[in-house]
Amino acid sequence: MLLFPVHLFKGEKWKRAVEFEENPRTMSFKDIIHFAYKYYYRSPVLPSLPEYDHHFKEKYTATLYPESASTISIGGDLMPYEMIKPEHTSGLWDEIGTDFFGSDLVFANLETPLDVAQPSSFVPEVMLNDMHFNTDMRTFKIFSGDGKYKGFDVLSVANNHSLDMGTEGLDATMRFLKDKSVDYVGAKIEKAEKDFVIKDIKGIKVGIVAYTYSLNQMLPPQGLEWKVNLLPLNRQDVDIQLILDQVKSCREAGAEFIICSMHCGNAYQPYPSACTIELFQKIFETCGVDLIAGGHPHNLQPWREYIFKDPLT
Repeated sequence: MLLFPVHLFKGEKWKRAVEFEENPRTMSFKDIIHFAYKYYYRSPVLPSLPEYDHHFKEKYTATLYPESASTISIGGDLMPYEMIKPEHTSGLWDEIGTDFFGSDLVFANLETPLDVAQPSSFVPEVMLNDMHFNTDMRTFKIFSGDGKYKGFDVLSVANNHSLDMGTEGLDATMRFLKDKSVDYVGAKIEKAEKDFVIKDIKGIKVGIVAYTYSLNQMLPPQGLEWKVNLLPLNRQDVDIQLILDQVKSCREAGAEFIICSMHCGNAYQPYPSACTIELFQKIFETCGVDLIAGGHPHNLQPWREYIFKDPLT
């Protein structure tokens, strides 16, 4: 078990979020200590910069749309925890399932490979080292509403656990989803595949693209860099040309509304870091996406309406 002197962190220490890449390939010892502090002891309660303290304080009024409007449900990270078993989840979807899975488009991030040819590997209650996930069909059924609802229409497979079972495991995951008639985005089996998904939702063509900031300790093999949409999204100097190019291709293919799934940011804190806030604003202003669905923090962070001028139209 990872132990450290908690008394060192009392008071103002790490009360405000710390800006760091949070990538296992580049984390320093101090980064590891800070991450463990957030995970096991106490999350920071303030954004990383004082100027963002009131960034999410504005109140937004939900707009009520007529029943004929298209609806979209977006879930967070589907993690293969050991406790997600039928005996613990019999009523999991009872209160929300009809609403969540009743939308015209249902989307989330599948943060685990699903390769039935390899042993399952679930998330333990205490993580002592790099975990290589692999879930099974039983857990996927629970994720998808346990057979009571229609399940997911599209899943992102671009996240820091994409390569936990290697490229073979990622390919097996995408083939599994294809067999289940679930579209995937953020990775490809073949290089010639499209880098986006377009769904016709009541006559509105909705495009989806997806990216991840990290693959934990791994990288795609040489020559397979196209396998996963990987960008150093937690760095200030990240080049988002790949997003711009793929969004442009999605628009040219007919998408009228584009959702951009971004697996990035810093985990276990109630507010996004400044780097994430500024990155999302840059993506809106540069790429012209309509909605960004953030993942990876593993706790709810506030949403924000951002007004910008579309760079393309």
